Amino acid sequence: MSDQPQSEIRNYLLSKKLPIDVLMEVEDHFVTQINELQNHEQQDFNQAFDKTKNSWQNELKPYWNGSLSLEDVSDFMRKVRKENEISNLQFALKWSVLPLIMIFTGLLLFDAEKFGIFTISILIAMEIAVFINYLHHYQDFKLVKKYPNYTLTWHQHSIFIFIIILSPTINIFERFLNSPEKYQNLLLLKGNISEFIFTLLPILLLIFGSLFSYSSQKNYLRQIQKVKPYLKHLKLSN
Repeated sequence: MSDQPQSEIRNYLLSKKLPIDVLMEVEDHFVTQINELQNHEQQDFNQAFDKTKNSWQNELKPYWNGSLSLEDVSDFMRKVRKENEISNLQFALKWSVLPLIMIFTGLLLFDAEKFGIFTISILIAMEIAVFINYLHHYQDFKLVKKYPNYTLTWHQHSIFIFIIILSPTINIFERFLNSPEKYQNLLLLKGNISEFIFTLLPILLLIFGSLFSYSSQKNYLRQIQKVKPYLKHLKLSN
């Protein structure tokens, strides 16, 4: 396909506000469908393009579906978003088991003070690991700022979760440093169940949030390598 028709397809899809990695896949489908219509039904480009747009109209049309989010989103993007979230959730659920096993092992092996330090060390290490990964690939992550008018990949919305959870992280550290015996006893179920839950929940939030953020970063880096050749078609921010 020549540059002009390809540009028309690209501009049309850009108007639909698709993430660029998704747009690239949809563009391939558009080109394939248009070529098939031109070759098998002897249609010119405009006819084939219009027919292809009509076939995708319902999937690409943004609308509010009555959910808590007031954002207008197409069914196609809801499907993509759900798949991305499930991927990150599965990663976080799978790997959160390891730090939890370590924490509950420390609960049985150490006295209160050592247990507090041990738990804090695990949680800090997880936060630092995600932050180091961000710094190591900073040139790739900063592309989001260079192209603020576009969503390069849906994963970019979750790469900073590890920063958002810093506040509960600090709260957890203060608890374990100031009252290690109290929280060790609570985690040993030497208290009521509600206190155990409210003690465990912030720890789970930090572990899960760090892993979810890391998974998003990992998936972003994979997708951004596909997107980079396409950036020449996008407008830089002023």
